[in-house]
Amino acid sequence: MARYDYVEKAVKVSRREFLGIVGVAGAVLWTGAYVATDLVQDRNKYIKLRAQGIYKDDEKAKIRQSHNNQAVTDVYKKFAHNPLSHLAEELFHTKYVNRTKLV
Repeated sequence: MARYDYVEKAVKVSRREFLGIVGVAGAVLWTGAYVATDLVQDRNKYIKLRAQGIYKDDEKAKIRQSHNNQAVTDVYKKFAHNPLSHLAEELFHTKYVNRTKLV
């Protein structure tokens, strides 16, 4: 049989000390959760305000469709050759990411 000389030290914490430690830990976690939710709410408010600004700018724009915009057509003619070309897809088009749950 193996013989070990290690003696485990007993940790003695009274009920009052334990409740104090748990209370401090709970307060720290609560504060962290409050800060995190506050940041998320601020982020959501920012996203909504940004979306409203984009829609307002779009309403004021004279040319609201990209295929009717002369600057976009010039870029396609001089650089990307035609819409839906491989280069145009790579440079100008993005992939949709559903972010409705963040708002």
